Amino acid sequence: MTTIAWDGTILAADRRISSGTVTYSTTKIRRTQDGRLIGATGDYGVCTAMLDWLENGGARPTCQDSDRWISALEIMPDGTCWMHNRDSRWRVEDGFVAIGSGRDYAMAVMSLNHPATVAVEVATRFDPGTGNGVDTLRFGEIEAAAEPDSPVKLVA
Repeated sequence: MTTIAWDGTILAADRRISSGTVTYSTTKIRRTQDGRLIGATGDYGVCTAMLDWLENGGARPTCQDSDRWISALEIMPDGTCWMHNRDSRWRVEDGFVAIGSGRDYAMAVMSLNHPATVAVEVATRFDPGTGNGVDTLRFGEIEAAAEPDSPVKLVA
């Protein structure tokens, strides 16, 4: 499905989407013109609509079908983090947060004081819905530099 992690400085996301048993790569996080960082996980069609709405405004996308789901993060220019789902949003007051199918792995990694990038990389190791590389956006930067894929070395 996806893993998106926010550590208070970096928003990181894997690149894997799937259609049946085939996987593809795509970018799931964006920087808006006003400096917000946004990312979405869930049914890809709904994710695209949610990201477009967060970026451009207009009517909030709705999802009436109970088997289609969405979760999104919105990092405001002042650094506050908001989590969105199908029909609500709330402020996340913790120092880090993760969403998507690999969120538990990412949360555990960030709880050990590792950055969001490492959290998503670890999730790619254990969550089959997470993979195909990691994109990152750093809070406050005008242009985000792409970070090269770096495999995580796990000690057995």
